[in-house]
Amino acid sequence: MKKLFEIRPVKNEKRKKIYPYKIKLSDGLVIPLPSQYDFDNSYIRSKGCIIAAFYMGLRFVGVKKSMAQCLKYLQVNYDKGNRKNYNLEIICKAINRLAPDTPAKFYKKITKEKMKKALKAGHMTLFTERNPIHTAVLMWNGKKVVRFSNGKYKTVTVAQEIRKRCSDSWYGGCVVVRKK
Repeated sequence: MKKLFEIRPVKNEKRKKIYPYKIKLSDGLVIPLPSQYDFDNSYIRSKGCIIAAFYMGLRFVGVKKSMAQCLKYLQVNYDKGNRKNYNLEIICKAINRLAPDTPAKFYKKITKEKMKKALKAGHMTLFTERNPIHTAVLMWNGKKVVRFSNGKYKTVTVAQEIRKRCSDSWYGGCVVVRKK
């Protein structure tokens, strides 16, 4: 099977700090990989994993917004109540509002088989982990599952990620973003 994407380091010195890598999909689409800890905005630095997942999900379906624009959009259009951060259900609604053809689907508790099937079909998965609660992005590169988080990437298995699944009623869940 051919590679579905390549991961390349960013060469532009100004962008390299906040977007250390870019994911180049086989169809030519490029998704910059944000490093949340290197942004000027304190909210993005402390709770930016969910914003980074939202940003990458939008880029995956061809909608271009900056990390700051993603945060502003969520703050203006969605209420997180008395919680510290947004959840994946809100992110799913936001992606579906901004992208054509409602490409995102939220699962409260996705099975290993469903996640593996979605990844192998070339879809992006936004996934909330526990201890500490953290959102990561998973993609299938044609051979392995790659986990993107905090400006870094590593190879994982679906079973590893399912074991780390967050079961919190607010933060837990998974969003599968279909390619347009």
